[in-house]
Amino acid sequence: MSIDRDTELRRLARVLHREPAQLGHLAALDGAGLMKLRTLIQNSLLEEFASLFEKIAASGKLAPDALSALLCRKVFGASITANMSYYVPPDRAARMCKHFDDEFMAEIAREQIPERAKEQLEKLPVDLMRGVTRQMLASRDYHIMGGFTDYLPEDKAMVLMEEIADPADSLRISSFAQRKDRIARLTAKMDDGQIRSLIAAAFERPEFIHEVGLVTSEMGEKDQQRMARLTDEVSKKHRATAKAVAEKSGTVEKLRAFFAA
Repeated sequence: MSIDRDTELRRLARVLHREPAQLGHLAALDGAGLMKLRTLIQNSLLEEFASLFEKIAASGKLAPDALSALLCRKVFGASITANMSYYVPPDRAARMCKHFDDEFMAEIAREQIPERAKEQLEKLPVDLMRGVTRQMLASRDYHIMGGFTDYLPEDKAMVLMEEIADPADSLRISSFAQRKDRIARLTAKMDDGQIRSLIAAAFERPEFIHEVGLVTSEMGEKDQQRMARLTDEVSKKHRATAKAVAEKSGTVEKLRAFFAA
């Protein structure tokens, strides 16, 4: 998997509560270097107190799921619950989540490290994720959603995409997802009307044009040709604009089928 530097810089900036422009001192790091730094920072607290979180998680093994969930809500709070979650069997974690409301689950998600939550995402019923998705959209937590998109099973991602009414929000989420190949597969499954709306939203902001270009560059020839046709239907001028952006970012070669169509 190629690591997009701009995407990783945005994610690191969120972890550090900074704007990407404030991280100019990290210019020497490529995408992989930025990712390594981000994961080191995110994992530092967890690794320092790993034995404690593991003991707390183990202490609740014999308690009913409802009681353990109550303790999480009333005693531990979202931050400790998130750190304990990595040490709870995924099946049990999914059962406990049934006793949480959408708001508390969203708070937990904000504290979790997506790379460590992959098994939980696989086990968690998608219906429980719908409410969390709505909470995240309302609070504009696009960076959290993008991070989880890298590890969320694609069939569940397709269902959750139904909750995203604004195409621009899809692009904002995508801008924080490193797995552009997964975004490309999800986009290819959209109907023509949805893709036209996505393209129209993309060409309202330069950074969105770059994002949709990155996603399209991960598509096969036929899907790129489809994207070209739909782009032309939105505006005959858009592909020329997209080419200028692609030349600047160095993605023209990967978009050969898109520009040749």
